[in-house]
Amino acid sequence: MKKFFKTTFACVLGTLIAGLILMILFVVMMVGAAATTASSDKPYITQENTVLHINLNGALQERYEESGFDPMAIINQTGDNSGFGLDQIRRALEVAANDKNVEGIYIDARNLSAMPASTEEIRDMLVEFKEKSGKWIYSYADSYTQNDYFLASVADTVVLNPLGSIDIHGLGGIQMFYPRLFDKLGIEMKIFRVGTYKSAVEPFMCEEMSPANREQTLAYINSIWDTFTEDITASRGFSAEHFNAIADSITAIREGKDMIAFQLADTLMYRPEFDEWLKAKVGIEKDKEINFASVAQLASITPEKNKSKNTIAVVYAVGDIVDNGDGGIVGASFVPELTKIRNDENIKAVVLRVNSPGGSAYASEQIWAELEAIQAAGKKVVVSMGDMAASGGYYISCGADYIFAENTTLTGSIGVFGTMPVAKELMTEKLGLRFDEARTHKYGNVLNGDFLYQGFNQAEAMAVQRMIENTYDLFTRRCAEGRGMSQDDIKKIAEGRVWVGKTATEIGLVDEIGSIDDAIAYAAEISELADYKVENYPTLKSSFEKFMEEFGSMSRLTIASWMLGDDVEYLNVLKTLENTTGVQARMDNITIK
Repeated sequence: MKKFFKTTFACVLGTLIAGLILMILFVVMMVGAAATTASSDKPYITQENTVLHINLNGALQERYEESGFDPMAIINQTGDNSGFGLDQIRRALEVAANDKNVEGIYIDARNLSAMPASTEEIRDMLVEFKEKSGKWIYSYADSYTQNDYFLASVADTVVLNPLGSIDIHGLGGIQMFYPRLFDKLGIEMKIFRVGTYKSAVEPFMCEEMSPANREQTLAYINSIWDTFTEDITASRGFSAEHFNAIADSITAIREGKDMIAFQLADTLMYRPEFDEWLKAKVGIEKDKEINFASVAQLASITPEKNKSKNTIAVVYAVGDIVDNGDGGIVGASFVPELTKIRNDENIKAVVLRVNSPGGSAYASEQIWAELEAIQAAGKKVVVSMGDMAASGGYYISCGADYIFAENTTLTGSIGVFGTMPVAKELMTEKLGLRFDEARTHKYGNVLNGDFLYQGFNQAEAMAVQRMIENTYDLFTRRCAEGRGMSQDDIKKIAEGRVWVGKTATEIGLVDEIGSIDDAIAYAAEISELADYKVENYPTLKSSFEKFMEEFGSMSRLTIASWMLGDDVEYLNVLKTLENTTGVQARMDNITIK
């Protein structure tokens, strides 16, 4: 009995201590979150001899969003490294060009993670900055990645660490294939698709790229490389032949002096030397510090408030298209957002910014229908394509009044597919499970999961394939109506094939190469708006709001992070798959490097 009371007392005491610790942690998080929100509201004021410091580090977001307040960042003292957004860079460069206190731009290249179209858009903005402002751009790196150099090559002076290198190697696309793994596990993936080039299912059914997939992949990475080559050679003043010869010379393991000989860099300096050199360029004394302003700081300087009642709504459609969930383009919440825009009398036009590889065909159709309703209400819809507007991403774009894309945007991929795993061998032979069922009709359990352990018969497989083909017919019909083409002509350039923006303009899928600013200006023009203001949708939540929203699931996420470590990202993938149902209009996942 004595031992029982001691054990009980220890359990109660442990619970009380744990509760107290959680309460203290909660208070700390609340205070920290509130402080973070308060500090982000303070406006930034430029000083004399300010230099915009563009730190090319981390992942680029399409639209900057404050990360939720992370208690693990406090515990592990990791801080917050949430990167920056393309929208912030756009605003920061606008401020830098017009603010007399800003002398120029320092590009600090540290391995930016971004896709080609976003990088192209930033580069175009940097070129425009130089042309309109007449101000300088200098760049420095210990070593330049290929992506970083594409941006840095626009600089007046490209500086490299003497022990560094500039990695120019061309482009490649890599895909992983799973059939041998599935064979070992006893799983068969039943594939239903329409489109010779619809390669999103190939990792489940092939052991290498199909000829069609290899053809389309080589076509678009060669086109992207042509854009890189054209822009870099124009800035650096050497020929395309010279640049392509460099790409075949394994520059990543060459010395800094070779980069000078290749005309990739202008001079070699260690960082302390570069700091002194930059001070001299700015015109300040050696013992003084340069007033560096970050992208976020200059972007926080808001323009004068526009009192116009006419609004152009810029609607961001970013991520996978899913039916339900809390990430990506969620049909269940995105459609009501569009409905509010349709019913808002002050909104005169919509610019849909699409950066999506697609996803649920059902959700894509719902979004398409609401965009059609917006147009029926007398409002113009103009699409601005980012890195990707492929498959379902093109589905929601095709009905627009006008479509802009970057040269290197990945678009098209007009095709659909469905995958269903059959684990009969795994479940019945390897795991020894047995199943039995009762049903009132012949196909009473066909959609309740019986295919998982017994597969499909011919009639069932034909029914699923017919559904896929009907969806493809609807998809191509939507594209034909939206682009003013016949359905047969659309099918000739569909078949799931991926196109780059430059080629898409030639075959009629895109109207013009241009940025989101071009799309906004065009929307104003065709809507006959002499004055207007721009508002972004959906409205982003502050870090404090996100923290309060996420707190209920904090323990579960924390436990998952502790148990899985870096592998927690795979859990997120599974969660995404859980929210992805039905027929898919999705582009394949190829890593371009």
